[in-house]
Amino acid sequence: MTAAPSDFVFVHSNRRVVHGWGAIEKLKDLAAEAGSRKAAIVLDGFFLSQPIAAKVAELLALPGGTADLIGVPTHEPDTDTIEACRARLAASKADLIVALGGGSAMDTAKIARMLLSNPGPVEGIAGFGKKLAPHASLLICVPTTAGTGSEVSESAIAGKVGSDVKLIFRSQDMTPHVALLDPELTVSCPARVTAQSGYDAITHAVEAYVSKMSGPMTDPFAVSAFTLLARWLPVAYAEPTHRAARAWCLIASTQAAIAFNSANLGLAHAFAAPLGALHHVPHGLGNALALPVVTAFNAPVLGEKGEAIAHAFGARSAAEAMAKSRHAVGLDLSLDEFVPDAAAREAVAQAASRSGQVRMNPRLAGIDDMRAMLEAMRKPTGDAAPDFAR
Repeated sequence: MTAAPSDFVFVHSNRRVVHGWGAIEKLKDLAAEAGSRKAAIVLDGFFLSQPIAAKVAELLALPGGTADLIGVPTHEPDTDTIEACRARLAASKADLIVALGGGSAMDTAKIARMLLSNPGPVEGIAGFGKKLAPHASLLICVPTTAGTGSEVSESAIAGKVGSDVKLIFRSQDMTPHVALLDPELTVSCPARVTAQSGYDAITHAVEAYVSKMSGPMTDPFAVSAFTLLARWLPVAYAEPTHRAARAWCLIASTQAAIAFNSANLGLAHAFAAPLGALHHVPHGLGNALALPVVTAFNAPVLGEKGEAIAHAFGARSAAEAMAKSRHAVGLDLSLDEFVPDAAAREAVAQAASRSGQVRMNPRLAGIDDMRAMLEAMRKPTGDAAPDFAR
């Protein structure tokens, strides 16, 4: 690449990333370093009955009292679960908040914590460009899946109870101060969770790389992320205890989030949001249904970046690369399994067309393009690129 770089803005507000097998043990040192006196641990409710909950509580038994364990549902966060978490955090009066789990637990903790310093309904702090009051607590996020990247992003997503609306929250003060990456915590993930979260990370990396907001500060993170995932996600899926695979997938997920935090995403995420809100499709699976077809739609404008994606995955095209990668981890499914009919597809198309990610996609898509893409998502592709051109 010989052309001078274009103007860009790079946004990243995470303070520290700590990585290592067994790194969960570092929580005690991090708390001591910060002078923390009372901890609250927000974790996936599933973990409350697992040894990890007792272990983290023991590590964070600080001078100010026993750590409070706050379990949250494992489904994607909504306004009710966030309000409940906010109430527990307010009662705890903790100056150290640790979020342990997948994206749902981390997003719940991030939003609920901001409500402590910005009183009012959850919807009141949703949106972009709002000036929010920071909270004085130290926030540490400990992901147990390699996918969402919530541990380093300044955004979070939650559903509005009683509607199909997805609320988006974004503030630099929402970003975790420390991302604690312990690959050992991901070993117990079921294969489907490894696949779906891993494909979510692939989508983050690829969409950030081709976004209209991409640039020389985000591209290296994105390329490293999808290159690592191309090699290691199939290994982690097939061999859950493979240490190198688990470690590199977790690092790649974090790198992808650093990239999309500034570069934003694209059409696959525009589709994934209503697929989740309207049909309860897990987010990573929603991206897997969409990304190969979206990449085929984007093909005419990808240029050298399309070639780089294809090369990383050992494919002839970027669209084939995305199809091969989802097929390798058992996510090559038909949209018809989740969206029952033409009317339901139309509702998804209309919702996707209103997403802010549409503007970030490298190729402009109208509502008819979105309808055509949803139609193409009905057919599994195996290792081949989708039979789609528009």
